[in-house]
Amino acid sequence: MEGPRDLRREEMPSLKRLTDICFWEGLVDKYPQLFNEDNLENLRVIVEKGEVISHVGMTEQWASIFGCRLRVACIGAVCTHPDYRMQGLATRLFSDACEKAYADGVDFMMISGGRGLYLRAGCRPIVGCDFEVSVTPEHISKFSDEGITVKPCSSKDLPTISAIYRREPVRFLRRMEDYQRAFVCRHVMDRESEFLLITKGGSPRAYAILPRPSEEKPKVQIGEYAGERASLVNALGPILQRYRDLEELVVHILGYDALLKSLMEEKGLQLRPSNSAGTVRIINFSQLMERLRPYFEEVIGYKETRKIRFLEEGGRFIIEYGADRVVIPDRSDAVQLIFGSKDAPMEPLLAGGKAGEILREVLPVPLPWYGINFV
Repeated sequence: MEGPRDLRREEMPSLKRLTDICFWEGLVDKYPQLFNEDNLENLRVIVEKGEVISHVGMTEQWASIFGCRLRVACIGAVCTHPDYRMQGLATRLFSDACEKAYADGVDFMMISGGRGLYLRAGCRPIVGCDFEVSVTPEHISKFSDEGITVKPCSSKDLPTISAIYRREPVRFLRRMEDYQRAFVCRHVMDRESEFLLITKGGSPRAYAILPRPSEEKPKVQIGEYAGERASLVNALGPILQRYRDLEELVVHILGYDALLKSLMEEKGLQLRPSNSAGTVRIINFSQLMERLRPYFEEVIGYKETRKIRFLEEGGRFIIEYGADRVVIPDRSDAVQLIFGSKDAPMEPLLAGGKAGEILREVLPVPLPWYGINFV
C-alpha cells in the first residue's frame, strides 16, 4: 500500500470510482470546492495496486471571527473501499490530515460528520450556542414589505453576493473561484440549491441560498444567507410564496446575531437552541487563542489581555492570568470552552479565579457557518 499521501492528478478517476461506491454516483462533481486540481495536496489517500482505496478530503481556508484572521480546515468525503475496511486506514488518513493541517498553520478543523474515528481523535459534536426558527406559509402575512424583491441570481451577480458576504462579522474569507464553483454546481450544504438575490428599491440588500423543496422534502433549511437583516427577514414571505412545495423554512441564526434574533421574535416566532453543523477539532490551541487576542482586547481591554498566557502541557490546554489558571483536560473540552455547546455548560471548566472570570467574558466565540464551504 502507498500512503498516506496526496492524490495525484491521474488518480482522480480512481477516486471518483471509490466515492461512487461509498457514497453516491457523481459526488466528486458536486463538490468542486474540494475536488479540484488546486487542492490535490489536501486529498489524502491510500493507494493499493494503482487504485485509491481510502480517502480523507480536506480544504484549508482563512476565516474571520470578529476581525480575527483564523485558519480553518474542513473535512469531508471520508471513505474506505468495502474490501479494505476494519484495517484502520481512515484513522491513519485522518491523523495524517491533522498533522498536515498543523504544519500548514491551521487553528481548528470542521468535519461534516460525527463518526467514532473523529471522537476518538478529540473532536466534539454538538458545538455552538446558536438558534433556529421555523417559518411556515401561515406566517406569510407577518413578512411583508412591498419594496422587497427576490430574484434568482445570475453569474453576473456573484461579485455582488461576494461584497454582501464580506460585511459579515463571522465568515470564511473566500475567493471569487469559490462562488463560481458553487454557482456552477448549485450543490450547497449537501442539497441542490438556488441562489436568490434580495433587493429593496432596486438596491441589493441581502442574499439567500435555498435548497429546492419537493413533495418528498417539503421542509428545508436556508443553506447560507448574508446581508441586511431587516431585508432578509422581510424576504421570507416572498420566498415562501415562490415555492409551492415548501411547508417549512428553517433559518439558522448564529448565537452572536442579536439583531436577527430580535427581528424574528418581533414577528412572534419562537427561537430554538441549535448548534453548528458537524464536528470540531482544535488543531493548534495556543495559536488559535493568540489569533483571537485582538477580539479579547476589544472586550476586556489591552491591559487585561496582555496578562493572559495560553499553554499546552502534556495534552492539557492551559489559560493563565497571573497565578490563576484554567486547565482544560483534553481537546474535546477545549472545543466546548472556546466555541460553546448547548448540551454542556462551560462552568465546570472555568474554576480558576481571575482566569475563569475573564474567559466568561470573552468566550464562547461563534463558528463560521459552512454554506458553500461545506464538503
